[in-house]
Formats: sequence, structure tokens, C-alpha cells
Amino acid sequence: MRQSVAALALIRSRKEGHTLWLARWNRHWRSYSFVGGHEHPEESFRECVVREVGEELGLSEGTGFAVASDPQAHLEYTAWSESAQAETAYVIEIFDVELLGAAARHAVDADSQNRWVTEAEIRSQRSADGEPISATMERLLSMAGLLPECQGS
Repeated sequence: MRQSVAALALIRSRKEGHTLWLARWNRHWRSYSFVGGHEHPEESFRECVVREVGEELGLSEGTGFAVASDPQAHLEYTAWSESAQAETAYVIEIFDVELLGAAARHAVDADSQNRWVTEAEIRSQRSADGEPISATMERLLSMAGLLPECQGS
């Protein structure tokens, strides 16, 4: 069975009392999803998320962002991978990542590949302007217990 080992960044913001989640366009999936990616050999999950946030958002750890020392969730599950067209065993760690300062937030907001999405958008798998959001976002947030109304879906 194919295996996918990855680390993802959970970057959140608050607006008008609601949580917003940072999603980035994934050209392979043709939808928005979490910042993150596959772990390299000899790389820890945390090192992976630091590398991925740096690569995808163009920020530096310590000045542009901070990563929690421990994961928010460690998830293991099996599912069909549409991109690989194969049943896949996933091992994923999700880390809280904080943007540091106005410059980092501005850089993220200025990049058209990034989008802040609401829980309702994640659940509907569509952004407010109709762009697709990966079903994986809801699945992972639900599995991690971060979308209480969606648990078990």
C-alpha cells in the first residue's frame, strides 16, 4: 500500500468572532488546502512543517512565523488518494503555526495563492467565490477534534 507521511501547518486568524484557517492553492489537487507537505528522509515532522511553511509562504522561522514545539494532532488513517489513484496509508502531524508581526501577515495576504477560509467554507468545500477547497481540510480538522460540529463526518 502506498504511504504518505506529512506535516501540516494550522495557521488561524480571528475575524468578527469567527476562526479563519489559512489555505493555499494546491495545483496538483486543484483546490485550496493546508500549508504543508511530505516529510523528507531523516526529517522530523516539526522540521518538515518549518521547511514547508518557509517554502510555501516565503517566511523565516523566528521572524516570520513560530511553530509549536509539539503537534496539535498525530493522525493515522487509510483513504483513497485521488492524485495518486491508490489506497494510501496516511501519517500526518498537524502543528499550530503563528504568523509573527504585520509584515508576515501582509506577505501572506498579498500572495494570491493564499486564502483565509471559514469553517462553513471548509464544510461546503467551496470558498465564498466558488473556488474548490479540499475535502481533506474538513477530514483532518474533524479527526483532530478542531471542528466540533463536524466530528464523525
